[in-house]
Amino acid sequence: MKLKINWGTGIVIALLIMISGMLFLVSIALRQDFYLVEKDYYQKSVNYQSQIDKINNVTKLAVPVKLTQSDKAIQINFPELFKKEQLKGTIHIYSPVSEKNDMKLPILLNAALSQSISVKNLPKGRYTVKLDWTSNEKPYYQELEMQLP
Repeated sequence: MKLKINWGTGIVIALLIMISGMLFLVSIALRQDFYLVEKDYYQKSVNYQSQIDKINNVTKLAVPVKLTQSDKAIQINFPELFKKEQLKGTIHIYSPVSEKNDMKLPILLNAALSQSISVKNLPKGRYTVKLDWTSNEKPYYQELEMQLP
């Protein structure tokens, strides 16, 4: 037995398929986790000239800050130039994938001008270590890349 579909029934079936497809796509869109990379991005863009000045101060250093990495920790080594100076600042381990993976720590250097940070609880991926510090009232800012295997 042949089932005959006239043009009116075909239009109704096409509309039902289109509407169900749109509802499916809307449900997917509503379940997506969307967020800004940084919450105060506008204020940071307004104050970006001070950030540029901090980066220029780092480029004037004879020896840059170095990052060494192992499976369980990273070590940040500051140059001997800062040996007699009091450093104040923060270390921000930034994950471009999710804000949940970020870490913010104060700079607490040992006698060898280094700081070790455990990264065994961080998921695998690419991270940016953002160092923001002041020494003798002079601000510095440096970004270092790292990859956790």
